[in-house]
Amino acid sequence: MVFKKFRIAVMIGLVLFVAIGAFAQSSTTGAITGTVAQGGTPLPGVTVELKSASLQGTRTEVTDAAGHFRFSLLPPGSYALSASLSGFQTVTQNNVAVGLNRTVALEVALSPTASEQITVTGAPPIVDVTSNIQGANVTSETMRSLPLGRNFVAAAQVAPGTGGDATGTTVYGSTGAENNYIIDGLNTTGVETGVQGKRLNLDFVQEVEVLTGGLPAEYGRMTGGTINAITKSGSNEFHGDVFGYDSGGSLDANNSTGTKRPATSTTIASVDKQYDIGGNLGGYLMKDRLWFFGSYDRTSETDLSQRINVPLSVPGFSLAVGDTIPSKITRDLYAGKLSLALTSSQLVNLSVFGDPTTTNGALFALAGPPETFIASRKQGGNDAILRYSGVFGTNWTANASYGNHREKSIFSGPGVNVARVINATVVPNTVSGGYGFLKQQQFKRDVIKADISAFFGSHQIKFGGDQEIVKAVNDNIFSGSDTVTKRCRTAVSATVTCPAANIYYRHRGYASRKPANAADVQATVLPDLVAAPKDTNDSLYIQDTWKVLTNFTLNLGVRNETQKVGNRDGGTAINLKHNFAPRIGAIWDVANNGRSKLYANYGRFYEAIPMDINLRSFGGEIGLQVNNFDPTPGHFTPATVTPVGGGGVPAVGSGQAYSALGASVTPADPNLKGQYIDEYLAGYDYELAPSLMVGIKGTYRNLGRVIEDMLVISSGDYFIANPGSGVGTKASYLCTAFGTCSEADGFVPVKKAKRQYKGVEVHAEKRFSNNYQFFTSYVWSKLSGNYDGTFQNSTGQLDPNINSAYDYGDFAVNNDGPLTSDRTHQVKFYGSYTLSSGMAKGLDLGASLHWESGLPLNGQGYEFAGYANYEYYLTPRGSLGRGPSDYEADLHAGFPIAFGGGSRLTLVADVFNVFNRQSATSLDNRMDLTSSGPCAVFNNAFGATGCAKYSNAEGGWGNVPGTNNPLGSFADARAAASNPDFLKKGLTFTGARSIRLGARWSF
Repeated sequence: MVFKKFRIAVMIGLVLFVAIGAFAQSSTTGAITGTVAQGGTPLPGVTVELKSASLQGTRTEVTDAAGHFRFSLLPPGSYALSASLSGFQTVTQNNVAVGLNRTVALEVALSPTASEQITVTGAPPIVDVTSNIQGANVTSETMRSLPLGRNFVAAAQVAPGTGGDATGTTVYGSTGAENNYIIDGLNTTGVETGVQGKRLNLDFVQEVEVLTGGLPAEYGRMTGGTINAITKSGSNEFHGDVFGYDSGGSLDANNSTGTKRPATSTTIASVDKQYDIGGNLGGYLMKDRLWFFGSYDRTSETDLSQRINVPLSVPGFSLAVGDTIPSKITRDLYAGKLSLALTSSQLVNLSVFGDPTTTNGALFALAGPPETFIASRKQGGNDAILRYSGVFGTNWTANASYGNHREKSIFSGPGVNVARVINATVVPNTVSGGYGFLKQQQFKRDVIKADISAFFGSHQIKFGGDQEIVKAVNDNIFSGSDTVTKRCRTAVSATVTCPAANIYYRHRGYASRKPANAADVQATVLPDLVAAPKDTNDSLYIQDTWKVLTNFTLNLGVRNETQKVGNRDGGTAINLKHNFAPRIGAIWDVANNGRSKLYANYGRFYEAIPMDINLRSFGGEIGLQVNNFDPTPGHFTPATVTPVGGGGVPAVGSGQAYSALGASVTPADPNLKGQYIDEYLAGYDYELAPSLMVGIKGTYRNLGRVIEDMLVISSGDYFIANPGSGVGTKASYLCTAFGTCSEADGFVPVKKAKRQYKGVEVHAEKRFSNNYQFFTSYVWSKLSGNYDGTFQNSTGQLDPNINSAYDYGDFAVNNDGPLTSDRTHQVKFYGSYTLSSGMAKGLDLGASLHWESGLPLNGQGYEFAGYANYEYYLTPRGSLGRGPSDYEADLHAGFPIAFGGGSRLTLVADVFNVFNRQSATSLDNRMDLTSSGPCAVFNNAFGATGCAKYSNAEGGWGNVPGTNNPLGSFADARAAASNPDFLKKGLTFTGARSIRLGARWSF
């Protein structure tokens, strides 16, 4: 029904604009508006022409009765605008920079004489007084002048309020897995987990727009930011580049962090060599009619995994401390575009781009002989989008597109069909056999979009929508259809071996259904788990930019999104409707000169649930664990294995022979509602000098509701719910899953997910002029709550909407305070300067510098029962102070050497992490280790009976019945810790100094 409504609405809109024949910009274009006047009196009938190397042909408009003109759907670039009227001077303004999603407002003054032509040399405004969008626009010229990575998302760090975590770019408190990535108008966000889904070389890119706040109703499906890139196009001149870059090996400083890491760390990584070679060519097949652009880049990288702390010694293979294992990554990156001008205002673009990638080498943990970790993996995919843009008369524009995005991840190698065998009766554990768990995956997203813009008086109205059909084919495999763990019923250590009588084996695989009893287990075993779900995402939106007064604008919009999340059987597991997202903004040009902006904005943004939940919760994932005394892979006949004496190691549960966890389809709350954030911002920007803008802004973001899986009933089953409402109002404690407990002991009220970001920033931007440019900002912020986001940064888990945060009530204990990525202060500077004279004329010098205050420190405990991860907060979140601050600097130099015919050779050098600090940026928050047992911390703090009095016996605090309050607290968490590296050693570090050398021949 929603799709039918969407199609009907689009058809009505298409009929309207065809019948009547706007002023607008989109995610791939910008706009220029203005007024022509004489001495303050508007001049109608003035002919205004627009030319650019980025524009096919010449655009012409005639001013209306109020002297207004507008040019919409302009490709980003530099434009020349001229205004002429009989009896008046012709006025030309050059170097009018048009950016993605930006509107340039011009005031053109004519004088009543035709004796000569006047060229305006003043810079156009840098402040966009029509838009509430916050962020940064980074052009290809700027990217070449700064020390940035070769991936287009590196430009996102230029914007205020951005940072990074293990999954990507963070934006104002949201994790790196909550962004939207758009290339040439196509959604390329990763299908499975919401991270970056397409790699694109900077040399292919014309401009990157980093949208961090204040987005209009056109944008959705994210709770972080949007990184929007447009690739280069051809022109009426042939132009191109041939380039090559080299880095790694002797150009990098040695990784010296081995001694700074915990004793449990076994490897560090470094780049042995890295190079990329490629080129691009753009031009025309028919001038002003058909342009082309093509580019290709071959990248090759060899990484080294170096053994540290303890040697690896297993039967038939050894790896001494200091030895390395190489892995090679090869990428074939490409982009191409055809641009057809049906008329000067009717454009068709076909874009293709891809990133096929092959990795060979150590793809799995170095814990056994080479056949357990040496493998090959093919990733990436090929994308395409066909776009139409048209201007009809003076009041209407239209855009329509169809595109598809592709991803894959396919493993191959000798270990795919061999069962993995883990020997847990020795310390450290050893591994033999195959790779263990792996996923063979293919994803695709097909997208259709359309929008119509109309300009009526003081209103610019934009109406549009899209539909995404997202599909996956996922094959979960335990290599050899089994992972066998050799275990001991009594405790072992580096000096205590396991008696032969106490040895047993745990087999892991998948079940087609939950077994009825032990005799039924073998009949349920699956060799692998295949799921092929489908999602349907729809949106409709309307946006009105209302110029209430000449210097006061309202941006009013609303967006509605729906999402059908499919299960493995082709049905719908979740049907989210009525995700209404209002967007309200106001802009006051205080100085009434087009160069100042006092603004405020409110917006609601809904998450588009990635397909990880389809594959795991709705993909029939029933994990099977079987205990017996048979080491043969594939033998899933259960046998009861009980612990022996005190300190014994439980089997699946106390005395259980087997366990089948999960469901064919995890049930969802029938009243489930969408996950969203609310964003409020207010600020003031002012053009202090030509091309120089300064501003101040306050931002508040509140995570209003989340979707998560929860253990909510005493049977031990999970639900997909909104924590704190519906079936998610009460959570079960761990005892419910492995035994029985009372309502008072086992169930607690659930706190709603909380993530609040409060920030104040001061920023300045200098557009390139007078040989220099810069972006700089200072941000003070506070990020607090009990939920990191779709990436659970506290545990390193990337399972959007099914992280462990709400799995058990135990995990809520002490889990409220400064969040994992909270940094109170952030300072950054990106800038460049070009020498204009002397022997070094043309030398381009760039720099980036950043400083950030430290992260919160916690005491985290290991969950032993089934998660095998640090899930517990043993101390109140963030109560142990702050870790070390982080700072570094990068430098860039580019020197052009001119040749005949306008060609030039540019020599490039980039130095990253100039100070080579290699200092810890986050510390080891683990209070205990897997080898110390679940009771070590409590017994250290409270004596031999501490565990029985205060712990849940699995490594976390027991709770005061009926609450999420712990039974006690540690007087001295550092003294209680059994991990000797607790809050002393580092887990992540500032990088080693690296140098990248390059050359580019441009013609």
